[in-house]
Amino acid sequence: MKLSPLCYALVAGLVSAPLLAAPNITISTTTTSRNFPLSSDDSLVIPLPKDNYTVKVSGVVGNCIAPSGAKIRFAKPIALNCGTDTEFEIKVRFSGDYAFDFDPGAHSLAIRRAAKKAQATTFTRPIPDVQCETYAGGAVTLVTGDTYPDGTQLKDALSGQVVTVKNGQVSLTPAADSGGLVLLSPLNSPSKAPFTYKSANIYFVMIDRFNNGDSSNDNSYGRKKDHQQEIGTFHGGDLKGVIEKLDYIQSLGTDVIWLSPIVEQIHGFVGGGDSGSFPFYAYHGYWTRDFTKIDANLGDDNDLKTLISEAHKRGMKVLLDAVINHSGYATLADLQTDDIDVVNAATLPTRWSDWQPKSGENWHSFHQAIDYQSPNWRDWWGGDWVRAGLPGYPAPGGSDITMTLAGLPDFRTESAQAVTPPKWLLNNPGTRVKARENYTVADYLIEWQTDWVKRFGIDGFRVDTVKHVEGDVWKRLKQQASANLVSWRQAHNQQGAPFWMMGEVWGHSAYRSPYVDDGFDALINFDMQKRLDSGAACFSQMADTYQNYATEMNNSPDFMPVSYMSSHDTELFFSRFNSFEMQRNAANALLLSPGGIQVYYGDEVARELGPYADDFHQGTRSDMVWQLDEQRQALLKHWQTLGQFRRAHPAIGAGIHREIKQDGAYVFSRTLGDDKVVVGFVGRK
Repeated sequence: MKLSPLCYALVAGLVSAPLLAAPNITISTTTTSRNFPLSSDDSLVIPLPKDNYTVKVSGVVGNCIAPSGAKIRFAKPIALNCGTDTEFEIKVRFSGDYAFDFDPGAHSLAIRRAAKKAQATTFTRPIPDVQCETYAGGAVTLVTGDTYPDGTQLKDALSGQVVTVKNGQVSLTPAADSGGLVLLSPLNSPSKAPFTYKSANIYFVMIDRFNNGDSSNDNSYGRKKDHQQEIGTFHGGDLKGVIEKLDYIQSLGTDVIWLSPIVEQIHGFVGGGDSGSFPFYAYHGYWTRDFTKIDANLGDDNDLKTLISEAHKRGMKVLLDAVINHSGYATLADLQTDDIDVVNAATLPTRWSDWQPKSGENWHSFHQAIDYQSPNWRDWWGGDWVRAGLPGYPAPGGSDITMTLAGLPDFRTESAQAVTPPKWLLNNPGTRVKARENYTVADYLIEWQTDWVKRFGIDGFRVDTVKHVEGDVWKRLKQQASANLVSWRQAHNQQGAPFWMMGEVWGHSAYRSPYVDDGFDALINFDMQKRLDSGAACFSQMADTYQNYATEMNNSPDFMPVSYMSSHDTELFFSRFNSFEMQRNAANALLLSPGGIQVYYGDEVARELGPYADDFHQGTRSDMVWQLDEQRQALLKHWQTLGQFRRAHPAIGAGIHREIKQDGAYVFSRTLGDDKVVVGFVGRK
């Protein structure tokens, strides 16, 4: 977790330019939404692919007649409401640039085809200039060495061709859309190799942005849309939506589903970005209010139980995202709900969460209504629980352990002092929080997190911000979660792999560090994303990286890296080059890597950046793409074939890696017991 910085004392009183000036227009499909300002001075020209769109015009002022409801026609003026939004549907039959002409005097809008102009430019990096093998087309010969005995029939997963090993080599024609790649395994493979986390294919779902299975819970706790770009608002994804897409997730060769945090988040907003340009809610799940409840926007206990059961039926395990370092911010909505008397209510609407910035203000300006020097802050978490820049609270320190990450309240997990949960938390409707005798802060947090394992049989945790919490806390978390999973399985007459824990240590690469000794089976590998630029330009550029990863795993059997190409805290790989060929080739390099791999939702269909104002990370959390054009369908098919090949052969992630020397090609084998594969790259055209 690495989120935009917001500090209590620093943001109070910040003022910048007001939000996007009215009027404006929002153009949406079922999967995307973009907001643009309207001007009478010039046409707004937008490239629109063939699709159905919802158009909403807001902020029109004056005296005008309500629209008549006449059929919407291109190049004909459309009457607009004044003072309220105007919304209508259009169908674009031909992809191209479309001009939106706004007439403020007539309070109308006209839409027409336009010459290609004024189109927003997209920054695209040049493809790395690296040395690479070349492929002229036609049949090729690949050396398989002593991997298989002569006479063994092999099948290429990408082309479907069946070949026979003769003199330690095979001849075949790579699939036209493979990127020069060949994936060989015996036609008559031994019985399916058992699952191992060391080769896990992990699919990371940011629940709110994935799929909306229940629209009735989209605005729980009084949360609102901003009716602008919806950068930091809840979009409606939920656990029911994930359940609906389990077959899709399985089709990618997924072994493990990692869910963004499901627990109840702060109810209100903070200011988004340095300039407070948008309202920022905790849609991502890392600003917790109550660790014992599912956030109502995401669903309920029955939804989680169903998701886990259905995932297990499909042979997929489920990881929850465990956050112990910090809680969420104090928002107007939560301060009012919890009756924390630190707010000047006279300056706010009756329902504090309805606050909006006035002219000359931004979304940080709500802090002006809060007294950050009030002694009543003791009624919030309290100084026994967290560090914060508030009266009566320990001041943040300068170390990884004692700092307040992004200004978030830092739990005092090192404290040996017995504490009682704050009154507002004990009284939170539906909470499972109870006061315990002689419990420390760490005792409560461990109990709250591992209770999900005890109740639902969770398979493992992805652990947030590992280096900001003491190692002993992580050891205790692993021990208690492991014991709870054993108990749950005994009660439900089930068996399975031991409880598994993957840690996020910011900037960590693919080596065994002392963090492994704190109970972690795997650490997220931040190194791979850097390697994929050249690896996507030429697959053989991965040779040294693969060898290094494989050697590290071989030398440290209790450790594995989990590599990724995109993440919610860094960037989307597709946004680097905006190339479907590079995205396909990066998939080749990632999914054939030693160790585990993590796929960020939408990598497999080249999900694009969403709007992000002045906080780039928000763009990496755009809505999942479900309506696919031909290029995305082809990319998805390739990804599914590659992912299923990886899942069928744990040797890819966990096996012994051995390069097979061959001029003009990059070839290697991976072997895990009887499971043996050969991968060949014959070059790019």
